[in-house]
Amino acid sequence: MSEDKTGRGEKPEMAQVLKELGEQAIGRHNRRLATPGLEITTENGKWWFGCPYRSEDEDHWVALLFDAFGTRSQATFRTFMVQLASLCSTAWDKGSEAWYPDEDELVAAVQIVRSAKPRNEAEACLAAQMVAVHVMQMKLAAFAVRNDYPDPRSCAIAAKLARTYATQLETMAKLKGRGSRQRITVRKYSQHEHKHIHLHQGANENGNQPHGPSARSVTVDELKSRTSLPSPDATRNSLPVSRNAGSNALPGARRSTAIRCSRGQA
Repeated sequence: MSEDKTGRGEKPEMAQVLKELGEQAIGRHNRRLATPGLEITTENGKWWFGCPYRSEDEDHWVALLFDAFGTRSQATFRTFMVQLASLCSTAWDKGSEAWYPDEDELVAAVQIVRSAKPRNEAEACLAAQMVAVHVMQMKLAAFAVRNDYPDPRSCAIAAKLARTYATQLETMAKLKGRGSRQRITVRKYSQHEHKHIHLHQGANENGNQPHGPSARSVTVDELKSRTSLPSPDATRNSLPVSRNAGSNALPGARRSTAIRCSRGQA
């Protein structure tokens, strides 16, 4: 039977839903990249770090740390480690009379660089700068909110550092080809086509439009009456015409008018 720190007896069991989520979290945890630990030692007023594992595992330890910075140069690796250590909190060792960086903070700094997966030293430099901006932003933000009335200037600088870190993340993504965005602009063109259909002889599709003929229905009998009838004389008119230009050609009034017009013209 385990007791909590308050001495109130046995602790309650975790809810089943939390256990299920915990199992999923364990799976994600095992798939994440891991950074090996460090062993910091001090001697003669100086500090250094070494492999915390047995000698048989030292090659793997070195390879993992080199891979975290995307380099195979020992000088480059040592330089990065010293620069990151200068960002960490320090403690005093009385025995060797030396200041040494906080081990957990140094391992965390290396892990941040490793999470960026730098492919070369240039990308490792950007990742190390991201660590520096993060440390400054967190310390300045903590200083700004420490008092009841936060310092406006400190808050403004902390906000700028936060934006700088976001810009660094975008830059790293672009270097890896993941930050480019393609914008496609689609413009819609509407084309209106007006067709004027003139249907003579009473087609009613135009309705009552002023530019079209008036709508009027045409019966079948009217269409038949307008059709030419066959003529007994195929070489002449379609209908037989009287050859006598006398009284049967035209009515009398219209005939006399035509004669007067012809005489007047003569």
